[in-house]
Amino acid sequence: MRQLIKNGKVFDGQSDSLKNVDILINGKYIEDVGKFDLSEKDIEIIDANNCIVSPGFIDIHSHLREPGYEYKETIATGTRAAAKGGFTSICAMPTTIPVLDSQDSLEYLKELCNDKSIIKVLPISAVTIGREGKEIVEMQSLVDAGAIGFSDDGDPVSDDYIMKMSLEYSKMVGRPIMNHCDDRGINYKAKGVMNEGFLAQRLGCDGIPNAAEASMLSRDMLLTELTGGNYHACHISASQSLDILKNARERGVPFTAEVTPHHLTLTEEYILGSSENDRNQIGKNAYNTNAKVFPPLRTKSDIRSMINGIKDDLITIIATDHAPHGFEDKMTTISQADFGISNFETALGSVLEIVHSNEIELVKLLKCMTSNPASFLKEKIGRIEKKYPADITIFDSNEKWTVESDKFISKGKNTPIEGKELTGKVITTIVDGEIVYSCFGE
Repeated sequence: MRQLIKNGKVFDGQSDSLKNVDILINGKYIEDVGKFDLSEKDIEIIDANNCIVSPGFIDIHSHLREPGYEYKETIATGTRAAAKGGFTSICAMPTTIPVLDSQDSLEYLKELCNDKSIIKVLPISAVTIGREGKEIVEMQSLVDAGAIGFSDDGDPVSDDYIMKMSLEYSKMVGRPIMNHCDDRGINYKAKGVMNEGFLAQRLGCDGIPNAAEASMLSRDMLLTELTGGNYHACHISASQSLDILKNARERGVPFTAEVTPHHLTLTEEYILGSSENDRNQIGKNAYNTNAKVFPPLRTKSDIRSMINGIKDDLITIIATDHAPHGFEDKMTTISQADFGISNFETALGSVLEIVHSNEIELVKLLKCMTSNPASFLKEKIGRIEKKYPADITIFDSNEKWTVESDKFISKGKNTPIEGKELTGKVITTIVDGEIVYSCFGE
């Protein structure tokens, strides 16, 4: 059955404004975009009145946990949570058991996704075998198996020579090295649990300074310039990092960079608790492990830098770094708790905060979630255009809702914004012409 999306304000992935057009879908693809007066009986009308119609959101940095950590998340729950969040394509990091560092492990993941996923999943390979930082993987064979990039996610590529050679190879295979920037000499033995500063001192916690991120990013930019490699900076969070990216761009160094929804909206004070009252004092809800994430939540000044980074096109991608955990992974001490936030289902409402506060334009933000990551992936997705896949997200940018983690589809209930009111809700998610999520079915 053909489908016709009508009455919505359409962002096509390229334009700088929304358009009042209809979208005609035929099977898996967009047949046409324009104004249609169709009365055929075999056309399903999807009414997007009062809604924004966008290319499906694309997340280049997420964790599905399967295989190996199914108690945290599965491909089935993770992709359904992503669909609820408006994502039609996601990239899965290699932090699994076995690590995604061989053709066999990638093929196995692809088989699992074919059976269990309701959206498109693209695998990211490890940079080094076992993510141990010692021996580079067979990059070309992994690209041939479908890897869209290489990352030792959770662990930086600390060895300078390994990073240099990885960048050399990345140029040959045409896929990026996606590095987790954390200088483990500065963040000594990875002991830090939150942003270094006065609050960390008051709480008696080991801190992770901005310099740990900026130091490794600076090294990476120099090595990228040296090698002409293909480089992507994961989850930028520190204001100093923006200075490094700006300098690199001025020198003509090629790179891409991403920021997460939480590093655009949440400060280190969320370690004190989820409610506004909690964040005014060190009370009973302090040492909130659900706010323990890497890189750490930082300051208002850092958030301002991240927003300016998007405005200046130094950061062109918003990625969730969706990191679901089991109850026991977070219900422990701040030093022992796992890093990570489960945020497929809250990403849109979170980032729309900076739209509603007039800090950034909606279209600019949507490009960071659709066409920009599509260009990064070199995939024919991320646009509402004839002959493109019918991957579409319909959302109400003004609908208010309250975050209740017990209603998450994701197994990961670890969110620092429990009870927070967000404005902006996904109504319908369509993948290859098929509705994979509708809020009316909840």
